[in-house]
Amino acid sequence: MTRLVLVHGRDLDGRDPEALEAQWLGALGAGLAAAGSTLRPTDDDASFVYYGDALERLVDGGAPPPVTVHALAADPAALPRLVGALPDGELRFVLDVVREVLAAARRRPDDEAPSVAPPPVEAQGAVGDALVEAVVGALALVARYVPWVSAAVLLTLTRDVYAYLHDDAVRRVIDAGLADALADATSGGGPAVVVAHSLGSVVAYSVLSDRLSARLPGRSGGPDVPLLLTPGSPLGIRAIRDALRARAPLAYPARVGRWVSPRDPRDLLALRDLTPDVFPLPDGSPSIEALRVTNRAPGFHAAAYPLDDGSWAGYLALPEVAGPVGEALT
Repeated sequence: MTRLVLVHGRDLDGRDPEALEAQWLGALGAGLAAAGSTLRPTDDDASFVYYGDALERLVDGGAPPPVTVHALAADPAALPRLVGALPDGELRFVLDVVREVLAAARRRPDDEAPSVAPPPVEAQGAVGDALVEAVVGALALVARYVPWVSAAVLLTLTRDVYAYLHDDAVRRVIDAGLADALADATSGGGPAVVVAHSLGSVVAYSVLSDRLSARLPGRSGGPDVPLLLTPGSPLGIRAIRDALRARAPLAYPARVGRWVSPRDPRDLLALRDLTPDVFPLPDGSPSIEALRVTNRAPGFHAAAYPLDDGSWAGYLALPEVAGPVGEALT
């Protein structure tokens, strides 16, 4: 039997994983219905990989709780204090991502552009206090000129991605949680469909491309993943892609049959379609299917968002996103 493995994105510490899973399955069910499918996955069909609390503790330097698998509106005034505590390497990573988001905001279509285009951020060679000021200034530009992206959320995403990519202890804990979920899902020799949103797509790509996958049950020594779905993925952001490439050459995950990456062009936490020029793979690799969609959730980034009328928004509620999941599960 094909199982669903669901991997969430950033800034979900302190949330109830069972409630999150229910939201994802509710939105996915709505998307499947809109796609004409009668399939409605339940908790019994899915494993929800929840690493939010573990990541939050690790980033803050504490001992992490276990990554669990289940069948910011931050004060803007606090940003200088938060940014000032970061080491220079992390500050440069944050600045690179924020500058890329601001550049993308300037390129939005005329009918969707901000009333005043944000000015460019100049911070070449900045160190110490000057680097802190450059990051705080760049986040202030986001808050002023890119109102559909919270500066606090962008900082949280960027810090979490940096911690995952650069801290071996963080990566080991989170990778092990997903590897365990994949092992459980494929223990009977069946396949697993992986749906990984936002930061979850970075984790899923890393685990499915890494030597960990070779130790998992499944066909030919690895998990059989007929579909990897990565809505709202930040893998196309240059700083993130380059950090991955510094660890190992970019490669199409060997055990993945089809990789679909939906993105709303207004989703500046995803930023770019995973096209060959943005996420270059070796010659002869299968293609990543970059899918343009319209996400009705506030901020255009959420995987699942309940609306007041009882319906669903978010990537998973879209028929063109849920449809490939229904095909892979049946």
